[in-house]
Amino acid sequence: MPLYKEPIWWAWLATVILIGIGLAGYEAGFHAAISLSALQIGWLATVERSLWTLPVQIRIAYTLFLVGYEVSAMRGFYWFTALGTVAFLLFGYCLLARMLSLLPWNRLEPLTIPLVRRTFLSPPAAGNVHQGMPRISSPCQGEANAGRMAGHG
Repeated sequence: MPLYKEPIWWAWLATVILIGIGLAGYEAGFHAAISLSALQIGWLATVERSLWTLPVQIRIAYTLFLVGYEVSAMRGFYWFTALGTVAFLLFGYCLLARMLSLLPWNRLEPLTIPLVRRTFLSPPAAGNVHQGMPRISSPCQGEANAGRMAGHG
């Protein structure tokens, strides 16, 4: 199924549009993007029934980045976030998801160069938050969550 048919895709689109509004000089766009992102943490945590699934972790990290740009007056970094979100929306590739998938609590195999290579160079897989990674199950990611595109892919 194309990503745009998933409700979360539209939430990501709204978020990147709000960031774009902020980048165009309207500071309220950044604040609205942060608010929307924070609301999605609660929504995804409810849907996933956990704060520890990868889709929820992605939204938490994304929101923390947005807040960090405001707190540290590093607004230029919004450009990287906007570009990354557009890459996800257009191609299904999410660098943040791939980086988070390498954290110890999100993987079952040891961190190796082949794993890192496979993580970043695998083509996106529609409907798979693990972005082309093999389907796995761990205490943090139930079997039902491993194959779902419930978050930023």
